[in-house]
Amino acid sequence: MEIFDWEQIEVNGSRTGEKVTTCPVCSHTRKKKKDKCLSVSFTLGKAFCHHCGAVSFEDENRQAKGVKVYELPNQDWRNYTALSDGLVKWCEDKRRIKQSTLMHFGITEEKQYIPQTQKEANCIVFNYFEGQTLINKKYRDGKKNFTQSKGGKPMFYNINSVVGSERVYIVEGEFDVLAMFEAGVKNVVSLPSGANDNDDYWTNSKDYLNEVKEFIIAVDNDDKGLLIREKIAHRLGKYRCKFIEWKGKDANDDLLSGDIQTSLSNEQKFPVDGTFSFSDLRGGIYDLYNSGIPKTMSLTKNCFNGLGNVFSTMRGQLTVVTGIPSHGKSNFLEWYLLNLIDEHEVKVSVFSPEHNPMELHMTNFMQKAIGKPFFGDVDGVKKIDSEDIERFGKWSEGRLYLTGGGAGEVVDWDWLFDKFKEQIFTFGIDVFVIDAWNKVQMPKGLSGKEGIDTILTRITAFCQQNNVQVFLVAHPTKMRKNDNGKYELPQLYDVSGSADFRNQTHNGFSVYRHFADENDEGSTDFFNLKTKFSFQGEINASVKFRYHIPTARYYADGCAPYMFDLTKKGEIEPIDYNPNEYIEQKKIEPNEDFDFDNTPESVPF
Repeated sequence: MEIFDWEQIEVNGSRTGEKVTTCPVCSHTRKKKKDKCLSVSFTLGKAFCHHCGAVSFEDENRQAKGVKVYELPNQDWRNYTALSDGLVKWCEDKRRIKQSTLMHFGITEEKQYIPQTQKEANCIVFNYFEGQTLINKKYRDGKKNFTQSKGGKPMFYNINSVVGSERVYIVEGEFDVLAMFEAGVKNVVSLPSGANDNDDYWTNSKDYLNEVKEFIIAVDNDDKGLLIREKIAHRLGKYRCKFIEWKGKDANDDLLSGDIQTSLSNEQKFPVDGTFSFSDLRGGIYDLYNSGIPKTMSLTKNCFNGLGNVFSTMRGQLTVVTGIPSHGKSNFLEWYLLNLIDEHEVKVSVFSPEHNPMELHMTNFMQKAIGKPFFGDVDGVKKIDSEDIERFGKWSEGRLYLTGGGAGEVVDWDWLFDKFKEQIFTFGIDVFVIDAWNKVQMPKGLSGKEGIDTILTRITAFCQQNNVQVFLVAHPTKMRKNDNGKYELPQLYDVSGSADFRNQTHNGFSVYRHFADENDEGSTDFFNLKTKFSFQGEINASVKFRYHIPTARYYADGCAPYMFDLTKKGEIEPIDYNPNEYIEQKKIEPNEDFDFDNTPESVPF
């Protein structure tokens, strides 16, 4: 793939929008010299020739306002072009990767400090390019330890190959990209951190991937690979994805065994077209046969006292949450969501214009997650300190997101659905919260019961098509009082506007508060109003909770409040991050002897 200078592009008129023109690389050599074979996007700063495959990029160092600025590696990579005999021989003998392929991808070798071994080692270096700019360097030593440039820009490896490609393969490692290239497949990118899902590399690669019509997910054939395959398809939309199951573990294994072309020819579709045969459902049927009823998302901590037996949720479902105003339905839901994140590793987006400013709303989650009051000591419980704040920030990053419109912007349902779809792609979010129904404006032409029914149908379809959960907070109509002068428990049929809040939702629950008086300290009841399947819970069953003011948490009646911090376990950390002080790169001279380790797994770099 030849990369030419952006300034060589000549177009008529302004250099804005999308244009087609002649190619400075090949047009002058062709019979039809005026054939406009070059597609140029001045919006994205990319160009692609449909004849010779040449590409060009505008200056990647431009930084839009609010865009994260990365500390790019030194742009002197061209000094590291010579590969030693040991590395070249190992790649060809053990991986079947030819030297010409190593040179094509700008593979280098350098000495680098490895945090896992706490010493410097000879490394093979995968240089990450965006256009002609070196944006990151990933180092691999002879024992498969990895590190990378400090502060580099996370992005898919070989991202340049996406430009102009309608079909793109996604693999799990850089060596798999090289193996695919050996098999004749050039339009292939690799996850930069193996089978790990990270928002940053998706965000930075978004403009490239948005133009692709079809993706073939060809990650490793193991448990982690199957999990990341589902996450990738979730982000990109299964409707434009296929997948490959390698005969071996990955593309490089199949290259070594000679099976790579057979595997590549066996692309499989995700079952999303609306018509399903037994072969489409085979995997799920055997999962049910071997594992029993589907797994639900329930909460198991002692403070919930068996709530998981009363109520649980599943992907692809809508849950309506109701309750009398000031009875704590939003407060309880926040606590519920934090524990879903903790126990089931979901990612949550909360749209709640009632809880502005967002900084204040985030402190509500922080207080519950850490288990301390935010603004001051309460009942002997010390307030959150700065270390707690920073720890919550690390824990919540990539797990919890707040959604809102711009200043003065009125959010309607079309905007919200578009935003949720964008968040699925960019962040891999799989749980969405709308708090509350009456805070989202109906699109023009929709109103009354017909409008409610239409939007509820769109929400349930959104859940099923994207395999996500939506929690929708909806207020009841004016409630009736019983003989004791207390309000009756709201049912789903009591939600203002339409009986479809009961009929269309998969699940529903109500939060009902008993206010304290001289005879009772007060409590909050959780009522299961509806669960789609019987194994999800027991309709009309309830669990009584006590509200703990210092932590803003709910503890099941009879369970004394106990302090635990959700942020002190399960932190998401990138596997390749080097927290140690950056060690200056050192050039390895051609044919330098390698320091071989006697362990069998050691390789000469």
